[in-house]
Amino acid sequence: LLVSAFLINMILSRLIELEREQIGLLKALGFGRGAVAWHYLKLVLVIAVIGVLIGAALGTWAGRGMTVMYSRFFAFPFLVFRSDIDIYLIAAVVSMAAAAAGALRAITVVFALPPAVAMRPPAPQVYRQFMGGLLSRLNLFSQLTTMALRHLVRHPVRSLLTAVGTAFAVALMGVALGTLSSVDFMVDAVFFRTERQDATLAFSTARPSQAFEAVARLPGVIAAEPYLSAPVTMRNGQYSRQLTITGKPPQTDLSRVLDLDLAPVLLPPTGLAIGDRVADLLHLRPGDLARVEFLDGERRTIDVPVTQIIQSYIGLVVFMDIDALARLQGTGPRISGVHLLVDDSRLDDLYTAVKETPQISAVALVSRSRQRFQETMQENMTMMLTVYLALSIIIAFGVVYNSARIQLSERARELATLRVLGFRRAEVSNVLFIEIGVIVALAQPIGWLIATGLGIIITDSLATDMFRVPFIIEPSIFAVASIVVVAAALVSALIVRRRVDSLDLVRVLKTRE
Repeated sequence: LLVSAFLINMILSRLIELEREQIGLLKALGFGRGAVAWHYLKLVLVIAVIGVLIGAALGTWAGRGMTVMYSRFFAFPFLVFRSDIDIYLIAAVVSMAAAAAGALRAITVVFALPPAVAMRPPAPQVYRQFMGGLLSRLNLFSQLTTMALRHLVRHPVRSLLTAVGTAFAVALMGVALGTLSSVDFMVDAVFFRTERQDATLAFSTARPSQAFEAVARLPGVIAAEPYLSAPVTMRNGQYSRQLTITGKPPQTDLSRVLDLDLAPVLLPPTGLAIGDRVADLLHLRPGDLARVEFLDGERRTIDVPVTQIIQSYIGLVVFMDIDALARLQGTGPRISGVHLLVDDSRLDDLYTAVKETPQISAVALVSRSRQRFQETMQENMTMMLTVYLALSIIIAFGVVYNSARIQLSERARELATLRVLGFRRAEVSNVLFIEIGVIVALAQPIGWLIATGLGIIITDSLATDMFRVPFIIEPSIFAVASIVVVAAALVSALIVRRRVDSLDLVRVLKTRE
């Protein structure tokens, strides 16, 4: 929205500057300021309406596609994409308001222009020596380069806003690529570092510890680790939350507890090891006593000390030593299920054995979940990258093209004079190319900063009780985003250069008086 408002402002400002004489003539003939301003505002609204129609069509197409992906991933029997009219009306109002806001400053110029002033040619710009002429005496740049840099310094606000507009194209691409890296990081952290088992067997009710030995003897089982799950309500004063305490052996290799650095965490022999999000929700610190109310079995209520707080990417987690948890429940050694490492060639034998064991209520294949998750995310991310790539190219092309056209309209007489004085077409075009190059170069670090900030804000806002996704952005992502934007900027600059090469010198050099 910010970039679209900026583009509208650039387009309208250039148009009003080029039509100063017509504006003055209309005012002199009796047209009021409001009528002239409404003339230009109608142009903005027409542009906005066309954009709204295109956006509504693309939004409907993308929404239906994402609905299909979600329905497949979650195996919903049906999932309907709702296209209520109020959604489109809100989007249209917001988009047109942004366009009108971008036009506001340019339209105020129409109000301020008296007819006599508008019909006169604009006064030549007054240039002053920068830093007392020090740079010119050092002879660091050629005369044409100095002309280009002088024009940028002459309009610092416009130059900076143009750089920021181009930077948003870099930021959009950086956020998209960074989000993809973040998802890859979470897939690696959850499926390859934390939950490394091939399958998880869950019992219908907690079983004696001897059940672990029976599961370990099932066909195809290479390694096994037991776990115990206990649904509880944890309280700390007026704060409470329904959670699940997971009991694990002291040393685990298949289903591990990791910190933010993906290093294994050794569970304490007694007390609770809680995730940092649980600690924040219940206002618990190491050494505090948490009241634990078990929701099954004997439904005991016990005060348990918080021994450790874990910084984890997984949401509401509470861990204990499996034997310590069984003692708290008062049931003796028990297990709720087993994590398994399985020989793929013997999966059918394992399935047969599981079907013949009534105590086993469910089998979760982590490898299949991992595969489905990756396939769905790959499709989702491909669509997202396509949209962001298109937006980045459109923004970069639009900002640079409009900036170059404004410079050409303002400096056509100056550039034509250079041609008459004997400068070649390439040398004259370089005046514009240098200005565009400086703006695009300045936009890159600004875009990197915006991408990093937006990525952190987005990932923080998406944090839930299930996951906390870190925003991962690497130098290679910045490089790819910059290459895409620079390429789009170069194409738009080459299009404007053709106009420079085809300048009608006689027409441009004629005086407006």
